Amino acid sequence: MHSAIFVSLTEQGIMREYLKLPLRFEPVFNRNRLDTCTLQSSIMRNLHLLITTTVGENKQDGAYGSAFWDHDYDIHLSNDARREIVIESLSRQVSRYEKRLSNIAIEVNVRQTPVNESGSMRLRRRVEIIIQGSITRSNEPFRFATGFFIGPLSFD
Repeated sequence: MHSAIFVSLTEQGIMREYLKLPLRFEPVFNRNRLDTCTLQSSIMRNLHLLITTTVGENKQDGAYGSAFWDHDYDIHLSNDARREIVIESLSRQVSRYEKRLSNIAIEVNVRQTPVNESGSMRLRRRVEIIIQGSITRSNEPFRFATGFFIGPLSFD
C-alpha cells in the first residue's frame, strides 16, 4: 500500500511525485497520467489509510491496518486503556509501513464528546491522533493530526 514513485526530470534536476490515494484509473483509460501529490501528502494519505483500515481488510497484505478496531465496540474499556491500545497498535504499524518517517512520536487522546444527533445531545467516544516525526530523506519536521468518532466510525 505504499505510494508508488514516478520520477520526472525538471530543469533543476529530479523531481519525485507520488501517486495520490485512492487511485482513480479513469485518467489511464483516457491516456492521461494518474493524479500525483507531494511527499508530505503521500505520507499523510498512507497514515490515514493505515489508521482507518482494520488488520486483515487489505487483501494484498493481511497485516496492514490497525488492530485497535478489534475493540471498537468494547464498552468495558476505559478511555486510558483504549488510548494505550491505539498507541501500541499505531507505533508498531507506522514503524512497519511508513519507512519515510523517523523519530516517530504518537499522541492519542480519547474522550467523551457531546454530539447533536437528530436534535438530541448524545455522548460519543472521540479518538484524536497526532503523529509527529521527521521525514527521513530531508530530516524535515512532519506532523499529522486526525480525529474520529468510534462505535461506529465517523469523521466530523
